[in-house]
Amino acid sequence: MTRDQFWKIVDKVKGTEKPEVAITKSLRKLSPRELISYQEHFDTLANEAYRWDLWGAAYIIGGGCSDDGFIDFRYGLIALGRDVYEPAIKDPDSLADLALQRDISNELFGYAAEEVYEEMTQQEDIPRKTPRRKPKPAGEDWDFDDSNQNARRLPRLWAKYGRR
Repeated sequence: MTRDQFWKIVDKVKGTEKPEVAITKSLRKLSPRELISYQEHFDTLANEAYRWDLWGAAYIIGGGCSDDGFIDFRYGLIALGRDVYEPAIKDPDSLADLALQRDISNELFGYAAEEVYEEMTQQEDIPRKTPRRKPKPAGEDWDFDDSNQNARRLPRLWAKYGRR
């Protein structure tokens, strides 16, 4: 499976009321080998989004964001589709252009392929080449509770969602 094929699957379910349910239905049409490839692409994208600037965006949008919350945020970002994910990777402040709920997290979307793989193969763990998470986020860390830094680094998100 190519990255384009991965995104075609995700983009078919983005915008549905429950994308985690819709993606599970779509993934059931794949072979176990295709599911492994899908999961590899998913893990790679989640790792690419493991960045301080995106964590800051998640913190501002959600009014806070824990380690686990940031995992779920990245899964939700992927669930929003390629046309949201790719601009957000380049510029997390681009998320201010969207009509987002305060929380875009979607934990279940991130586990859909694993669940379908287990149903198909009776094996608990889907084989992975890509680690689930890099050791630390990329980029420069900052204090997300510092409103001046948030306003400087993510001005549009801060203007839209920030605490005053």
